[in-house]
Amino acid sequence: MRVLVLSSPIYAHTVNAASFVDGLAARGAEVHWGLADDLVAAVSHSAAELRGTGEAPPFPSTSGRLREVSRRYTWLLEDARARVARGLALAHEVRPDVVLTDSLGHVGALVAERLDLPWVSFGDGPLHFPDENTPPFGAGLPYRTEPAWQRRNRVVRAATRHLVLARAQQVYAVLRQEAGLPPSGVPVLEAALSPLLHLHCGVPELEYPRRALPPHVHFVGALRPPAPQGWEPPAWWEDVVAGGPVLATQGTLRADARELLGPVLTVLRRSRGAGILTTGPGDPGLLGGPGLVADRVAVERFVPYGAVLQHASVMVTNGGWTGVLLALAHGVPVIQVGRTEEKADIGRRVEWAGAGAHLPTADLRRLDAALERAITDPAVRAAAAGLAASLAGRDPGRDGAALMERVVRG
Repeated sequence: MRVLVLSSPIYAHTVNAASFVDGLAARGAEVHWGLADDLVAAVSHSAAELRGTGEAPPFPSTSGRLREVSRRYTWLLEDARARVARGLALAHEVRPDVVLTDSLGHVGALVAERLDLPWVSFGDGPLHFPDENTPPFGAGLPYRTEPAWQRRNRVVRAATRHLVLARAQQVYAVLRQEAGLPPSGVPVLEAALSPLLHLHCGVPELEYPRRALPPHVHFVGALRPPAPQGWEPPAWWEDVVAGGPVLATQGTLRADARELLGPVLTVLRRSRGAGILTTGPGDPGLLGGPGLVADRVAVERFVPYGAVLQHASVMVTNGGWTGVLLALAHGVPVIQVGRTEEKADIGRRVEWAGAGAHLPTADLRRLDAALERAITDPAVRAAAAGLAASLAGRDPGRDGAALMERVVRG
C-alpha cells in the first residue's frame, strides 16, 4: 500500500500525523509525507519519505475571539491555495493508493477529489461533524438538549458559517474552482472530513451523544508522542514528583506564560502544593524560572508530559486536544482554562464527561476550587479512570493503519 500524507501547516496537526505514519510503516506501507518546509525537522524521526510543500506564511495576530477564528480559517484556506499545486505534483509522482490528511488539511482533500483517489481524515480535536443536539464547533457552548438550546445551536451554526467564516468560505470556493472542481455547498469546517473513513483521536465517552454519527467515524484513542531522546530529569525532579504535582501547560499558541501559568503559580504558592509548569515557546524567566521557583514548584520550558503524568494529580491546560487525551489516558483529571481557538469545546467535553472542569478565565478563586475538587473528589477521579480504561484499548497507529487497509481493499 502506497500512502500520501498531506498535512495542514499547523505544528500540532502535522506532528500528530506521525502516529499514523509510523503505524502504516509498521504494516509495510510505503509512506510519502508532504508538509510545510519549516515543519520537516519536527517529524524527521518518522518512517516516511518527507517532501516539503513550501513555507507556511506567518499567522497574523488579531484581537477579538470571533475575528481570530475568522482570520485563522481564512489563513488556512489562503495557504492551501499556494500548496495545492505542489500536492497535485506529489500525487502524480507518488501515485498513492490512498491519501491521509488531518481535519484541517484542505489540500489533501482537494488533491484526492481532483484525482479521484480514496482519502482518509484524522481528527485531533473535538468532532467537527454537526448534529442537532451538539453545540457548533468553536462555539464553546455546553451540551444541552432542551428545545431552546437546539434553537440556539442552529442560530450559532448559521452565524458561524455565513458571518464568522464567510470569508473563508469564499476562499474555499475560489480554491475549488482553481483546482478544476465543481462548486460545493459543504461548509468549510467539514470540507476536510473524509466521506470514506475518519479516524478520530479520542473515545466515544468523551464525545456528546449524537443522533446520527456517520458509521465511517472510528475512535482510535490517544496520541502518545515518543519520549524525546537525550532528555534527563532536572535536579529537582524527585522532590517535586513525589508530591503528586499539578502539571500546568501554556500550550504552543499562547506564548505569554503569565496568562495561565501565573495564576496557577499563585494558587500553588498559597496552598504550598507541588507543581510543574511548562512554558513551551514562552519565557520561563517571566515566572522566575527555569528551575525551582517555590518549594516543590518548578518552571521549565519543556518537560515530557508522559514522564510527569505518571505522577501528576491534575493537569491544568489551555486545552490542546493531544495533551488533554494524554492526561486522561493516565487517569489524570483535566482543568481547561480559556476560550481561544476551539479550546473551550474541549474543556466542555471534559467537564461533561465528569473528568475535570472548564474555566473561561484563570480566575484565582475558581481555579483554586477547581483544583481542590479535581484532586479530592472521588467522582472526578473515577471518571478520569474510566476514560483511561477506554483509551487503553485503542491505538491510533495500529487501528488507523488497519482501517486504512480496508479502504484500499474496497
